[in-house]
Amino acid sequence: MRLKASEGAELPACRSSSHPLHHQRKVRVPAAGLAAMMASIRGTGNISLLGFLLGVFLVHPEGAVSLELLPSASEVLVPSNSNYTVECLGWSEVKWHFPQDPPVDGVLLDNRGSMSILHLFNITWRNSGRYTCEEPSSDQSRNVDVFIPGQGPDEWFVPLDLGVVMKEGEEGTIPCMVSNPNLNVSLYERPSRRLVSGMTYEPGRGFTGHLNDTSYMCIATNGAEEKESQTYYVFSIIVPKVMEVDLTVSSSVLKQGEVLTVNCTVRDTEMVFFSWGFPRRQEIEPLTDFLPNQIRSFVNITAATVADSGVYSCTVQETTQGQTVMKNITITVLDRGYVYLWPLGETNVSSLLHHTLELSVDIDAHPAPTIIWTRQNQSVATETTTINTTHLSDSRYVSTLTLVRVQMDQTGSYTATISNDDDIREVTFNLEVQGEPHGHQVCMPHHVTSCCHLQTFCVHAQLTYCRCNHLNGGWRSQSKDSEGMTLQENITMVAERGVTQVHSMLTLQTLSSLSAVRCEATNSVGRQAKDLRVISSSLLSQVVVLAVVLVLVIIAVIFLIILIILWRKKPHYEVRWKVIESVSPDGQQYTYLDPAQLPYSPTWEIDRDHVVLGQVLGSGAFGRVVEATISGLINSHSTKAAVKMVKPRSDAVQSLMSELKVLVHLGPHLNVVNLLGACTRGGLSLLLI
Repeated sequence: MRLKASEGAELPACRSSSHPLHHQRKVRVPAAGLAAMMASIRGTGNISLLGFLLGVFLVHPEGAVSLELLPSASEVLVPSNSNYTVECLGWSEVKWHFPQDPPVDGVLLDNRGSMSILHLFNITWRNSGRYTCEEPSSDQSRNVDVFIPGQGPDEWFVPLDLGVVMKEGEEGTIPCMVSNPNLNVSLYERPSRRLVSGMTYEPGRGFTGHLNDTSYMCIATNGAEEKESQTYYVFSIIVPKVMEVDLTVSSSVLKQGEVLTVNCTVRDTEMVFFSWGFPRRQEIEPLTDFLPNQIRSFVNITAATVADSGVYSCTVQETTQGQTVMKNITITVLDRGYVYLWPLGETNVSSLLHHTLELSVDIDAHPAPTIIWTRQNQSVATETTTINTTHLSDSRYVSTLTLVRVQMDQTGSYTATISNDDDIREVTFNLEVQGEPHGHQVCMPHHVTSCCHLQTFCVHAQLTYCRCNHLNGGWRSQSKDSEGMTLQENITMVAERGVTQVHSMLTLQTLSSLSAVRCEATNSVGRQAKDLRVISSSLLSQVVVLAVVLVLVIIAVIFLIILIILWRKKPHYEVRWKVIESVSPDGQQYTYLDPAQLPYSPTWEIDRDHVVLGQVLGSGAFGRVVEATISGLINSHSTKAAVKMVKPRSDAVQSLMSELKVLVHLGPHLNVVNLLGACTRGGLSLLLI
């Protein structure tokens, strides 16, 4: 049956079976044609025909197969030098994939959008293999394996131009396609000729399964005949989930005659295709470099012209997963260079004395500019300033002049001059340094005149006079209109140093009840005040009394110092021992010994851990005696003893050591306190008695 729309478009017929909706053949009809057709059917009153057509055009159950081949056989055996036609129908655009790419002779396609017809003319054994129709929008495909048997073993395996197999994961396909599906085909690793098992074999496709990165070959047999295929080389490739593509350029803004290089780089991908678009694409051919872990395609123009200005686009297509990434960049080629600049901040700036200040300019220039900073048309001093220029991007720069601990003589104008071969610009900053008044002097040339002289930095200082009344002790402000005084003021400016000098003179008609004059200078930064005491006859007696008291205090202090010196020179008792031998009148011989010459045996040493000190028995100027318990002295019993210790002074310790040596030398005696031991190590010396 054939239907005709009102516009005259012919519609293909559909196949029907026992039910009008079974085995539908999808037909595309313009909306206007469909409306006219429905109106025509309503006019005839054929309601059943309308329902049938609506089923044909509109019914598409969810989950149903939307792609089909006519004829629908998945495997066909076609004689050599004959013709074969297959139709592929879908709901959207469809396309075919061939066993060889590009296809061999005898293959013709007739694409009609959602329908594509494959025509095979005068086919030979080389046309054998799997033909696949795909509908990308629905992710569906249908296969048909076409076999054209050859005349002998040499026509068994369908040849491929490149025997290279790329695989993403562990599995891949060795395309051992044969012209006759009845052949017995086996897969071998080529170096060792080891039979590979566990693979899935399809005559129209080849062996599919786990593959190593090595070489393979197939062997086909038919009875006593045997034939080897070509060698297939397997390589694993890395395909990232998302391709990383970088598009860089030597400079996005350049002057004609300069070199222009645009790089399109892909990382961690082993096989991609590049396509470029730029103003002179027909004249310039991009080049490709294979670098470690990356592939780079680039456009190199040795002498750019204004005609090279425009958008440069790079499209990268990864064939394994079908990823496509496109990036572009705009390039401007100028016939001459330029310079633009902007001050970062105000051009009239002020800074406090000894603070650090930065003056910065933002620059847009091409070619690269020369930057010079000057002060008052002279080069800035490098001892107190630093210049730092930062390259932000292609033609953008920032230059900063830093004044470290600003001084008064750095007041003035600072100019940044930016230039290249084609243009020059400049910007000027005016710097004012502010500081507190200094160099403040107050003097009294005459008895009734007071003067005030000061210097202030940049900001003019205001002078204020105050007088102090000795009757109430308070300060009172004086103005030029105050009674009994006149005020003269002179202001000068030192241009080289940026210093304002103010000289002021206050003349007082009388000094009654006046004890001091204060001159106070104030500006926006700070203030400074100086006082001048005024001496009158009424105050003379007070001054004399104060002077006498001061002299007496000085004499007393001197007398006290003399007494301290004399006291320190007082002789102290020192132990002086000599070895003196003499004979007394009664005939007895006496010997005087120096204890320092006497020996001391370590056997008298007692461990300090065995001595437990108790209460103090007595004390004096040089030391004290305390009660102690000594363990381990006599067998395992504790022994009570008196311990003599001295204060940590060199002469007292020496005396105690002398006493210790004498007692050791004398030994036990009824008339002498006996020595039990001593502790002379690890702290203060102890004499145990």
